[in-house]
Amino acid sequence: IDGIAHPPFIRKDILDAQRSKLTFRPTDLFVTTYAKCGTTLTEQIVCLLLNDGRSDNLNPLDKNSFDKHSDVVGKIWTEVAVVEGLGIDIDNNNYEAATTTTKRMCEMKLRMSVKEFDTIPSPRVLKTHEPVQLFPDRDERHAKVIYVTRNPFDACVSCYYHPKKGLSPHSTGVPFEGFAKYWLSDRIMFGGWIGHTKGWRREYQQHLLSYDEEKKNMLWLSYEEIVDNPLDSIRRIATFIGVDTAADSALVQRVAEGCKFDNVRKKAQASLDGGAEGFIDHLRSGKVGDWRNHFSLELFAEFGGAIKAELRGAG
Repeated sequence: IDGIAHPPFIRKDILDAQRSKLTFRPTDLFVTTYAKCGTTLTEQIVCLLLNDGRSDNLNPLDKNSFDKHSDVVGKIWTEVAVVEGLGIDIDNNNYEAATTTTKRMCEMKLRMSVKEFDTIPSPRVLKTHEPVQLFPDRDERHAKVIYVTRNPFDACVSCYYHPKKGLSPHSTGVPFEGFAKYWLSDRIMFGGWIGHTKGWRREYQQHLLSYDEEKKNMLWLSYEEIVDNPLDSIRRIATFIGVDTAADSALVQRVAEGCKFDNVRKKAQASLDGGAEGFIDHLRSGKVGDWRNHFSLELFAEFGGAIKAELRGAG
């Protein structure tokens, strides 16, 4: 799509139609990441904050996807969910085949029309992996954006095991060294970590210069700071999305407990054990620093040198 590699279930005709037909609001909250850089963790925090910290109401097996039949605030992956009412034929064999894997991941269970999307009450929690030039709200920039980045060494390792056994590079026998070198390129999904991070960082820096404090609608976080300092990170996110944590002194702690990796994985596993469909391979380890178990000294130097060269002067 415009020179950027995408999974087969994200189509250019759909993105183009969404850009012209979808209306975004200042109350919309986009969790924006490169793949495997803290998407699920950040979504969990946002959804917990908007649901009074009630983790029992969330469904991590479905990645907290929006449920039309519930009053629980859930997440919508706009590019793959809002596909009806666009004037495009999506009910064809090619599209169904392309979305089979995603249905198993539970995020394609949700399909809605433009009209349904427009009637969802605020705030709407939205997800995207798009690079800045393909961001769904690129033209108007009404929505709030929480951009989460991650140590590229760990992000690379996490992508190596994604999306699940039988499909991941690891499980299909791809050597890690070869994958790591390919992962740095712009030929990988969503344009690669380097291009994605550089583009969104430029957007963030321009945003800081262009808007006064009251109009700022971008928050930049790292996966590492969320994991290492969860309470501070939760408060920052709460302030950004307009949740008053002072009114409930225990809210931040409830959210911190509800977003702990082990707790999220246990709940997802309990859903599976109870007969729900899905898989939890996306909840692999949640650890910071696992890259040390995968990178040789030589690969570390080569990988790190390439990143430093590309990000030099990027701020």
